[in-house]
Order: sequence, then C-alpha cells, then structure tokens
Amino acid sequence: MYQVLLIIHIVAGFAALFSSFVAILTKMGYDHHPTHLISGRIFCWSMTGVFLTSVALTLIRPNMFLLVIAIFSFYLTYHGWRMALNRKGEVETADKAGAWVMILTAGVMLVTGIFYHFGGNSFGIVLFFFGLIGGFLAGQNLLQFRKGGLKGKDRISSHQGSMIGATIAAVTAFLVTNISTNPAWLIWIAPTVFMVPLIFLANRKIYRKRKSAAKAGQD
Repeated sequence: MYQVLLIIHIVAGFAALFSSFVAILTKMGYDHHPTHLISGRIFCWSMTGVFLTSVALTLIRPNMFLLVIAIFSFYLTYHGWRMALNRKGEVETADKAGAWVMILTAGVMLVTGIFYHFGGNSFGIVLFFFGLIGGFLAGQNLLQFRKGGLKGKDRISSHQGSMIGATIAAVTAFLVTNISTNPAWLIWIAPTVFMVPLIFLANRKIYRKRKSAAKAGQD
C-alpha cells in the first residue's frame, strides 16, 4: 500500500510541477485565459493529490516533517484556489478555517524547528523558515478577512501570489528529491529566495493595470 501511495504521490507531484509552469507562462508570458484556467485546475487537483497522499503516507509511517510541509504547501494552493473561485471576494467560513489551520501548523513548525535546531538537526532551519512564512501569510489573510475580504485587484494579487508560492513548493519538492547540498537545508530554501521575485513581478503587472485604468477614467 505504501509503495502504491508513493507512486501516486510522485505522479501528482510531476503533474503539479508541469501544470504550474503552463499556468504561469499563459498568464505572465502571454495572456491566454482558457489555457491558464485549465492548467490551473490541473495544478490544484494535482496538489490536492500530493497533500492527500502525504497524509496517507504519514499515517502509515509517521513523519511529522512531511505532514507539516504538506499542510503548508496545500494551504497556499487552497487559498489561491479560493481566491480564483470567490470572484466577489466575500469571506466564508472555509477561508477562515484554512487560515487558522495554517496558523496552528505554523506554530508547530516554529516550536519544532527551534527544538530541532538546538538538538543538532539542520532541518530545524527549514521548519522555522517555512513556519514564519506560513504564519505570516495566514495571519495577513485573516486581517484582510476581518476588513471585509479581498476584492478586485487585491483578490487577483492574493490568488497569483499564493499560486506562485505553491509552485515554489512543488519546485522545492522536486529539487530536494534529486539534488543534495551541504548544508542540506540550502536546497529547501533556495527556490523560495530565487522565485519570490516572480510574485512581485506579477503583482506589479496587476496594479500597473489598475493605475492605467484609473488614469484613463480621469481623462
């Protein structure tokens, strides 16, 4: 059973990796919405498969590290997906619940990361690093929900940022499986450092359109 789940996990991971790049290129490279929509859906379902198989694998062979990283990755996908579907930007219980699960998971990651680090386990840095990111993003989302939700360009920005973040998680999973570094935690963090600028570029494009539209309305 474990091997079957592992194969499904790997196949879902490759599907997520491929579809994520198609989705990004068809949005940021040349704006082709139908292809972006289809590839985005494939990515979300693939990441869901990765998450569910991670949980199942952890139940068979307990691995807290794998579980919390899976929750972190899936939250990015889940929030990004919700922002794509919820075009009105109305806050629903599902949005708040997802954010709170991530915040609780981030707390576990931060505490465990500290214990790992002082216990001589280098992966403590990985848990602490992603715990900070996950907690910050979920907390930021909760603040926005209290203000009435994310609407308009802010919703689109949140969607793109979360989906690119989930893509970084997929890239990281591929790299850590195939490349070894010294120290071992370096390959876990490197994709985030190098790919986060994509989020800023995507957001800049969104808000530039809003400014252009506003300026055109004034003319």
